[in-house]
Amino acid sequence: TTSTFQYSLTAITPCVDDVSVATININAQPNAGTDGATTICDSNTSSIDLFGLITGEQAGGTWTRLTGTGGTFNAATGTFVAATGTTTSTFQYSLTAIAPCIDDVSVATININPQHIAGADGATTICDSNTASIDLFGLITGEQTGGTWTRLTGTGGTFNVAAGTFVPAPGTTSSTFQYFMTG
Repeated sequence: TTSTFQYSLTAITPCVDDVSVATININAQPNAGTDGATTICDSNTSSIDLFGLITGEQAGGTWTRLTGTGGTFNAATGTFVAATGTTTSTFQYSLTAIAPCIDDVSVATININPQHIAGADGATTICDSNTASIDLFGLITGEQTGGTWTRLTGTGGTFNVAAGTFVPAPGTTSSTFQYFMTG
């Protein structure tokens, strides 16, 4: 806290004692807290409280977006809502100091991972005597590469997981195949 010190000299009579006072004014160093981060998918539409990412901060600072694009940033409330196509973003929390103290900042990082797209469902109908190879990728639409195929229902025929193909054979039952992408 601000402190006052007194320096005193005792005089010899008839002189009078003399004093002087030294005051040290102490300004508090602001603390913007400790940096923090989270990772979300770009399909996440929940509001993210940036104050929840940093720790130990004092109130009264301001938020600024440093990097990233997309989403909705509200500097007044310190919140961010991602949207499809949003990129990894950093936000700075700043506290202004009273001289001779220095300003302090912390950074909240939101790492954005893109949502994988396995495509839209599709179907075909064939005769049980058909033995032509069926390209399962030709049945779904809008899928990204890198997924894996799994047979969920049905029996008979030849299912090639790696190629994403199915060759029916006499006696094959109706079958369902799933294209799965790991997030």
